[in-house]
Amino acid sequence: MENKVDAHALMNDQMKAVLAKSAELAGSDAFATDAGFEGMRENYTKERKFWNEGGPVMAKTVDEMFDGPMGEFKVRFYYPVEAEKLPAIVFIHGGGFVVGNPDTHDRVCRILAEKTGAAVVSVDYHLSPESKYPTNIKECALVAKYLHEHGEEKGIDGEDISFAGDSGGAVLSMATNLWLRDEEGDNSYVKSLLLYYGFYGLTDSPSRRLFGWEFDGMRKEDLAYYNQCWLNDLATESEAPYVDMLSNDLKTSMAPCYIAAAGLDPLRDDSACLSAVLDSNGIDNEFEVFEGVLHAFVHYSRMLDEAGICIEHSAEFWKNRRA
Repeated sequence: MENKVDAHALMNDQMKAVLAKSAELAGSDAFATDAGFEGMRENYTKERKFWNEGGPVMAKTVDEMFDGPMGEFKVRFYYPVEAEKLPAIVFIHGGGFVVGNPDTHDRVCRILAEKTGAAVVSVDYHLSPESKYPTNIKECALVAKYLHEHGEEKGIDGEDISFAGDSGGAVLSMATNLWLRDEEGDNSYVKSLLLYYGFYGLTDSPSRRLFGWEFDGMRKEDLAYYNQCWLNDLATESEAPYVDMLSNDLKTSMAPCYIAAAGLDPLRDDSACLSAVLDSNGIDNEFEVFEGVLHAFVHYSRMLDEAGICIEHSAEFWKNRRA
């Protein structure tokens, strides 16, 4: 028996309205993992279209193709202003490694670019299950290294690179930072990490027991599905240093981290634990819980105040605390 809390009793009114709108856009099973990954992608893209309308207008947006370990993949550059050189935030989208692309996260990237004044560089990494761990980490690392070494060609300061990501994108942001340090030998140019409700290594926690329902696609079996799609071998790679990152070295060459969690998210305690580990290691971080909202809440800035507040707070952290 699962002893979940009553989510509807704890959700704020705007979050309830978001759920109703999502069901209107893509049906009540918009996040059902039993639809198969192709059906999931179709549902996700359809549901996200509404949430990406409107918002800030960029001075310039450019799509380019990069060549990686699985061939070509797209990278989108958002320039909020015309400038000779801007710092950059590499944005890695969420979606459980299975769904999502720059279009599904377009408004989040534009708001982040406007609030920070940085160029936001959105990575359209290859999705799972076609792509397996650690390919997407390698692709994101390739983009960051390119910006570090050739950023001037794109109007970007290669010595001022940060990462941001939501859900699986927060996982890949932290993992890419560690990969650059451990496998590539240099992450000194990574100045901050903006992490929205990721998972970092817990396999059980109070929040995983209490939260996660069919309507948010965050049940225990949903989380297992995403990892089964992403990992080559669930039993062994669940303990890999870029999956169970709470067991990795989180003291050496770690940039300041903004860590956001949703109050009704089964992954909430992953963020709390990450912050506690960083605190114990003396690493600058800010941990913020947004109560009354579900996982994936930063998408919903058209209707949900907490979405805009979270992005704004992370932008302020980036401005004030990046190393």
